[in-house]
Amino acid sequence: MNANSVATAADACLNGMWRQVLTASLFVLIWTTSEGQTPASIEIKGHVLRNESQIPLQNVLVVTWPCGQTTTTNRSGFYQISCPFGIDSITCTASFFKTSTISARGRDHIDFWLKPLEVEIDQVAIETLRSPELEAQRLSGPDLMRTLDQTPGLQSLDLGDAMVQPVIRGLLGSRVALLEDGVPQQGGRWGTDHGILADPALYGSMEWVPGGGHLWMGPESVGGGLRLTAPKPLEYKGSMTSWGSSFRHGDNRMKSHILHAIQDEDRLWYIGTSGSVFGNQNIPQASFTYLGRSYALGDNVLPNTAGRSIHATAGMEGPTHRGGRVEGSIRFSDVIQGLFPGIVGVPRQGDLEANSRLFLVEIPQQHATRLQTTGIWKTSAGQNGASRSVKASVSWNRRLELAPPHAHGWGPEPSSNLSLSLEEWTGYLESAWRGAHGTFGVQFEGLTVATSGWEFLLPSHHRLRCSVLGEKRIGPHQFGVRADIVSTAQRGHEEPLYDASSTVVGADQRADPMQRLLPGGMASWLANIEPISRDWTGTASVVVYTRAPSNYELGANGIHHGTFRFEKGNPLLQSEKSIEARFQGHSNGSSAKFEWRIQAFSALHRDFIALGPSATFAPISHAGQVYTFTAVNAFRTGLEASVSTSQGAWLASADGSLLGQWDTSTGLGLPFTTPAQVYSTIGRNLGKNHQLKVACRAIADAKLTARNESPTEGALLWELAWSFKQKAGTWSMNIHNISNTAWLDHTSAYRALGLVAQGRWMQLSFVTSMKQLNKNN
Repeated sequence: MNANSVATAADACLNGMWRQVLTASLFVLIWTTSEGQTPASIEIKGHVLRNESQIPLQNVLVVTWPCGQTTTTNRSGFYQISCPFGIDSITCTASFFKTSTISARGRDHIDFWLKPLEVEIDQVAIETLRSPELEAQRLSGPDLMRTLDQTPGLQSLDLGDAMVQPVIRGLLGSRVALLEDGVPQQGGRWGTDHGILADPALYGSMEWVPGGGHLWMGPESVGGGLRLTAPKPLEYKGSMTSWGSSFRHGDNRMKSHILHAIQDEDRLWYIGTSGSVFGNQNIPQASFTYLGRSYALGDNVLPNTAGRSIHATAGMEGPTHRGGRVEGSIRFSDVIQGLFPGIVGVPRQGDLEANSRLFLVEIPQQHATRLQTTGIWKTSAGQNGASRSVKASVSWNRRLELAPPHAHGWGPEPSSNLSLSLEEWTGYLESAWRGAHGTFGVQFEGLTVATSGWEFLLPSHHRLRCSVLGEKRIGPHQFGVRADIVSTAQRGHEEPLYDASSTVVGADQRADPMQRLLPGGMASWLANIEPISRDWTGTASVVVYTRAPSNYELGANGIHHGTFRFEKGNPLLQSEKSIEARFQGHSNGSSAKFEWRIQAFSALHRDFIALGPSATFAPISHAGQVYTFTAVNAFRTGLEASVSTSQGAWLASADGSLLGQWDTSTGLGLPFTTPAQVYSTIGRNLGKNHQLKVACRAIADAKLTARNESPTEGALLWELAWSFKQKAGTWSMNIHNISNTAWLDHTSAYRALGLVAQGRWMQLSFVTSMKQLNKNN
């Protein structure tokens, strides 16, 4: 081989090596470049939640980079945003929370857990206004009865100032749930005369939830429910004292409350109490007729409807050593409410004379006492946002009904005034695991009831519920499922049967031993509705659910003083099966001339438990016809609407509701169907501190009635309100039923006696809040 050949071969080898090096380098460069430039996402969705409590955050500003597109989260914390040029990163910003930015490359779903700033102002704004139900609405006002009557879809059943029973969409008692910090309140709530034992002035917030089949409210919430929550941590280190007093001329009610909260570095303590005393109800009526007899009412009052109430609470909330939260509370209520003499047995004219002592409570009367303790433990959210909570509660309830022995009927007169005693112990346990897209939990609820007294109404019984539940959030949709098992049993009861000469003529078997196992559950779908214009938002939902019959519906067999009837249960009743569709929409923003809200529902019920007259008469001489619980198929539908506006110093609002409830087999209405009504107000601000309002509550004729139920005429009830705000507090004066109109409340059991509702009254009240900051704030 010559020298030229060797040189040529060397050049070829060198050039080939360089080609390989250049090719390899180019391949590595292309590979690293493409690896480092993952295509940016075009559309991303996710949820924004509070870090330590998993509460979805609404109206959080979501910004995409680099295009700068923005959106906000809806009520379930969900957002969805896109950018035609791709999204490199997303930033979430919310008041009183730390801003968070996350890289979006290669991702189409991002969840944010925002941490509060050191100043926890938002804890009050978020947690006291939020409940697990997206359809919940805030209620305000220390007077529960007036708050219910002024809210479309709600009404109060008033048997005295201390015994208020909420009516939600025409249903009440055991079909309406009442929860305190998520714990159901029991206490013989199947009776129309068994009002709730709570004072809203001693809570942090009050909300109502319309409709049935809500996941976390238990199977009792057919009509809906009320949620009361404890006070939450203050936004500063120091203390706050809220107190108020009022006097109402008409029934001479005097009421006061005080709630004191102390916030230190990271712990809240609170204690509060309230009390009221009131005289007989004033009514624009001088006589009434019952069982063919006419009776006179002296001084235009309902005799023996005076009473008093006492409520107290104490609690705390603070951190655990692992970053979680722990809460504890204890609540006490004691109420004495006189009962109109016609409510027990056949009244005597002498019993209807008003007592000269203003606040004296004689028999018949009801005495209710309740003590409840609750503990809640929550873990902090982990790196994936998951957390756990445990809630436990124990309560004791006792209801005593005292009546004159002559109301017993045939047979020897009893030796005591104790006609009925209900003593109940209730236990509740809930454990839940929460994440960004769903929750899983279990609930246990136990109830044991001992009954006694000479007026048999209900046998001793016990009840246990076990539920497994879960929910899942997928974009703007939310799905929920709950499986229930209810086990219940009752004792038998037998007593002698007497004739008119007090001779024993046999045995009266009032209750047979019974044991039932009732499965049930619910499934729900809810969608958040957000039009592109964002002028309004809303929700649409469909729910399928069941409700097990209460022990009263299964085993009652006696005179129910709340309805003036002999009522008999049916141990063969099955669980109610229901399907319900709901819609809710409301305007957004305060810049519009009008703010509005509208909500509607329709529900089909199979085996709906209704109370109706039978063809038999009671074995007790004065009890009359027996009313029995039977299963019917029912259809319910309703509409509630609100609109308000303000123009300069003027403001006006109107709230209305329309309800229909039918037994589909007969076409008749269901008992105590609430008539249509509208509550309208017009007011004007007088200067900086004064406000004057005129209101009118228009109630339509109640013509949709059940069998043996009489229609009632409508009424116009005028009101006048004045308020004066100053630094020391707010003074207000309210006049109800200015014209002293006599009207029958269709949902009240007093209507059976032809007794009208309370007449004109005037109330003067003062409320204030005093803040004190620590010096090192």
